[in-house]
Amino acid sequence: MRHLVICDYGSFIGLKKHHILIKQKDKVISYPLNRLRTLSIAKSGISISTDLIESLSTRGIKTFFLDFRGVAHSAILGQSQHGVVSVRIAQMTFCKNNTLPLAKKIISAKIKNQRAVLNYLDKYHKNSFLKEAIKELLKNSEQASQAKNITILLGFEGASANSYFQALRQSKLFSSSFKKREGRGSQEINNSMLNLGYSVLSSYLLNAIINAGLEPYLGLLHVKRPGKMALVLDLMEEYRAWVVDRNVIKLRSQSEGKSFLDSSLKKTLITEIQKTCSKKYLYYKKKLKLEYVMQRQVYRLCGHFYGEKIYRPYLFKW
Repeated sequence: MRHLVICDYGSFIGLKKHHILIKQKDKVISYPLNRLRTLSIAKSGISISTDLIESLSTRGIKTFFLDFRGVAHSAILGQSQHGVVSVRIAQMTFCKNNTLPLAKKIISAKIKNQRAVLNYLDKYHKNSFLKEAIKELLKNSEQASQAKNITILLGFEGASANSYFQALRQSKLFSSSFKKREGRGSQEINNSMLNLGYSVLSSYLLNAIINAGLEPYLGLLHVKRPGKMALVLDLMEEYRAWVVDRNVIKLRSQSEGKSFLDSSLKKTLITEIQKTCSKKYLYYKKKLKLEYVMQRQVYRLCGHFYGEKIYRPYLFKW
């Protein structure tokens, strides 16, 4: 358990020797600190001891506090950071100039990875809805790579997302209450699961971005405004469909008939996403855990900002 997410109201998180203790009602769970990389607190009403905060900080274990949208509103990082000022200067210089070529790569890759998920599902659930969406996403990914400006690019992204989620709905791959994709605050069970899953994924990307010394609020695609980690949202685009959407679909029998996201289903979804991030994937002729792929991709992005490397989004093979 490298990335621990606490999402149960009333929990207490403390320290005992070299272990983190989570007290929840009548049970106590323990994890060794030397196996932990990040701690995310994703619910209000959770208490944490100052002794634990000190131990996490000195070990370089980051603590993220997520708001109701699943976005980190604050973090405890400690004083040991790998980043240097020069990488942020390179990032800021790059983002002042033409970001469209890199933005096109990211959105085109997002659409291709959505298509990879549909192709993966079509192996087991063959139907015309999936096949039609697969064709449309192929066309959209090609057109996105040729977009003349950000507005046109985001238009292809939106059209692809609509086609993708409607194909999943029509194919009954989400539980029956799903009608359309809804963002923050949605009470519909599938959308609640997607939103929680994206918040877990964002913690992985935020950790990788901080390790690399980049500014998480300065991105390429998403609007720059207070409280919005634009770069985190940008880089999540590559991974959303494969890491989160597939796992929500996998759990559709458990979500069927539920009107809200209960504690048990939260834990199951988080566990499945963590398993996906711990699974090894091919990366430049090597097999690496996906969370390490994410980190290396962020380091390659640093090289792109410096003008020393070319950033290529990660594409999943189905």
